[in-house]
Amino acid sequence: MRTLGGEGGSGGAEPSRLEQLRVSARGWHGVQLAIIGFIGFCGVLQDGSPDNPTWLQVLSGVLALVALVLACVATFLVGRVAWPLYGGEPRGAVAGAATELARDGRRLRTGLVLTFAALTALALGNAAGWWPQDEGDGGGDALVQVQAVSGERVCGALGEARPGTLSVVAGGRPVVVSLRAVAVVRPVGSC
Repeated sequence: MRTLGGEGGSGGAEPSRLEQLRVSARGWHGVQLAIIGFIGFCGVLQDGSPDNPTWLQVLSGVLALVALVLACVATFLVGRVAWPLYGGEPRGAVAGAATELARDGRRLRTGLVLTFAALTALALGNAAGWWPQDEGDGGGDALVQVQAVSGERVCGALGEARPGTLSVVAGGRPVVVSLRAVAVVRPVGSC
């Protein structure tokens, strides 16, 4: 009497495990393609801060490229498992399937490890945006000199004012000037 799985029934287990591995690889392959797109999207959106040290900007760029290369290699490995290309060599029945299962399992594991390494490299590269910046350019302590149409001048830091007016804090007290009376506003280094 002949059974569907071949003689002994053990031959049917390996190809079904191999097929399960390939189905899993197809799912991961879709995730990897999304990750490659995400890496490219992050590279386009990343606005370099010129205040960051040069070494940090270079490191960030190198890590982004490493992430892209790792993601591409990982996608290739998982793609080979998901959609294998068969050559002209004959395939063995049980021994060939077991060897193929082991080889494809290693490829899938390596591809997944490289995928997570690519995400880690991308995260480290984008962490450069968190580098502390000087807050001196915020504008709050910037000094200005305001000249009215009448020729009067006041120098100090800008303060909060009502609509239609300009407030300059000079000598610790605010001086409010109507915008209609302002002739020139100039930033200055000191008063």
